[in-house]
Amino acid sequence: MSAATPLAGHFAPNSLPYRDGHIGLVELGEGPTVGYLHGMLGNPGPHAVLEQLAAAGHRVVAPSLPGFTGSSEPDGLRTLHDWVVATSEVIDVAGLTGAPLVASSVGAMMALELAAVRPEAFGPMVLVAPFGLWDDNDPVADPFGTTLSVQRQMLTEDAAASAAFFDDPADLPADMVVEHGVHRYLTRTAAAQLIWPLPEWGLAARLHRVANPVTLVHGAKDRIIPASYLERWAKALPNVVGTHLVDDAGHQADFDQPGEIAKIAAGAFA
Repeated sequence: MSAATPLAGHFAPNSLPYRDGHIGLVELGEGPTVGYLHGMLGNPGPHAVLEQLAAAGHRVVAPSLPGFTGSSEPDGLRTLHDWVVATSEVIDVAGLTGAPLVASSVGAMMALELAAVRPEAFGPMVLVAPFGLWDDNDPVADPFGTTLSVQRQMLTEDAAASAAFFDDPADLPADMVVEHGVHRYLTRTAAAQLIWPLPEWGLAARLHRVANPVTLVHGAKDRIIPASYLERWAKALPNVVGTHLVDDAGHQADFDQPGEIAKIAAGAFA
């Protein structure tokens, strides 16, 4: 899979004011609104899972958290509390308050943190491989203590699935190559702020407050968060309505198997 091709007439890149800067926003499709909160790969254009959700009849709104693709660098985000407040503000700015949500990886973790303190923030949630739990006997791997090429192998089972983030198109102008590289660096840095050196902020003690219906999804070949964590999340959350282990998918199953994620979301939001 190469970088995703937009659905004709439905792709509208936006930049919305946020504090003293802006947030990036990808919007696709028409119909009932569904939010998408990205994982470690950010929002590298209208990638395939957004296209698939739009093709299923949704208006998909995908904001970028501070520092991630297309958004201003984070300012004053020193603690988890700062990030939760920022996520809450981003959801409001993007017009997603109360909407169903698909969230992946670090985005799924932030969705759970926000849902624990602001129940009205989201409707039903489909969460793909959230960070936030830890088991010493089955630890989460460190995706930052390695090379960029190895990190890519850890994020998606199919290297081509993450091409929109990691690869520079051959015909991209030189100045855009530099900009793409800067976005890639800032996105990785922002993700590291959330989960490094230990991706565990005490979320387990707050999960009892998450009242939203939650559908859990995990890639069977996740090299960062073991697939066994699917069952850990199912036991920890009070309102799990479905669990799905997706074959041939790594940590970001939303990139590896976007059609399957969109199908799961369609069922969860019906």
